[in-house]
Amino acid sequence: MNELKSSIPGLVYLPTREYSKSSDGFLEGRKQVDGAENLWRINNRLYNLDEFINNHPGGAQWISLTKGTDITELFETHHLSNKAENMLPKFYVRDAKTPRSIPMTFNENGFYKTFKKRSYEALKNINYHYPSFKTNLIADTVMIMTILFCLVSAATQSMITSTIAGVLMTWTTIIGHNYLHMRDNYRMYYLDISLMSSRDWRITHVMSHHMYPNTIWDIEMYGYEPLFQYLPRKKSIIRYLGIFYSPIFWFLSFYLVGIKRYISVFFVNKKIEFGDLVPFIIPIIMCFYSQNIQTAFKIWITIIGISSFVFMFIGFNAAHHHPKIFHDGDICRDDLDWGLLELDAVRDRNVIDDYYFLVVTNFGSHGLHHLLPTIDHAYLPLCLPALQKTCEEFNINNDKFTQIELIKGQFAQLRRTHPEKNMR
Repeated sequence: MNELKSSIPGLVYLPTREYSKSSDGFLEGRKQVDGAENLWRINNRLYNLDEFINNHPGGAQWISLTKGTDITELFETHHLSNKAENMLPKFYVRDAKTPRSIPMTFNENGFYKTFKKRSYEALKNINYHYPSFKTNLIADTVMIMTILFCLVSAATQSMITSTIAGVLMTWTTIIGHNYLHMRDNYRMYYLDISLMSSRDWRITHVMSHHMYPNTIWDIEMYGYEPLFQYLPRKKSIIRYLGIFYSPIFWFLSFYLVGIKRYISVFFVNKKIEFGDLVPFIIPIIMCFYSQNIQTAFKIWITIIGISSFVFMFIGFNAAHHHPKIFHDGDICRDDLDWGLLELDAVRDRNVIDDYYFLVVTNFGSHGLHHLLPTIDHAYLPLCLPALQKTCEEFNINNDKFTQIELIKGQFAQLRRTHPEKNMR
């Protein structure tokens, strides 16, 4: 095996990285290196949460999926108060036998813990465990508009309405992503209408990308290798070809994800969950408004392709890829505070972050969202003073990029082969 060494000291190589780019492959790799012994590891202690699975306020899935892994980062970032921490002793089994496979730290006086304490003070007087009415209203309205324009497209066979439906489906999918970070709720299934899986995204996006952005543990990067090579490594012709076939991939992405998803459902896992049925709700309804089933299916497939292109265009250019943003292989900070890694691997955007509708439909307020992933975007502005104050204390730059800069930077990053000292 040709292991890719991380430039972050102490971040071990995931053994499944080379041969499995799936969500379950990521979890399997974690089980092999985390030293959790089929329990749940937090820092250097092992806990048995079997009896707590069905009582977890955030939902059973978070606990059941992570059995046998180190959940330190998830635990720290998904609980603002110390209530969960105070419950841990009754689930304690023993100390871990091996060092952690992740070197990131959560020191009490470090950047992230300092920011988190201040954020809790800013949020403690609101019910931040649930989304706001404003966000729910936008989410439900966009979802309803998506369905309506899909039905109009089925009835009229208009390319214009199909394009609008595709854009609306993209927005619905992105909004659904916001909800899957939270405790179990029906709106997280809005993401599934695109053929993507909310269950898999909780692994690949929340447990992998959000916890370890732009590192060799980020499946949202290595999952696209060798087609897209964002890490600053050796030169190869495919690095440059990625610039040209990106638009084709963006258009095909949802189709490829859907095929992979249902091969897994029917032939690998052989288990159908509620989220697996969600993508077919819209095309079934469309059949009643179209001339025939074939026409409805053709229009639905077209809408999926348009939505895929728009979603990937937004996602690939949202926050993470630019030559001035940290990617594994770049020179790493001496301070391995988890929050500093998050900010080094993210840049916010001008304009996008200034309008709430654009925030929730275009992966806005990205830095705050990475630091406080379970908090509704409507509440994140309350934590902005805490972020600014903490950044000042730790000498962290909070400059934003424009959307054009990130689009250009994403393609420039594909060409970059030399390491930089990309710190805020």
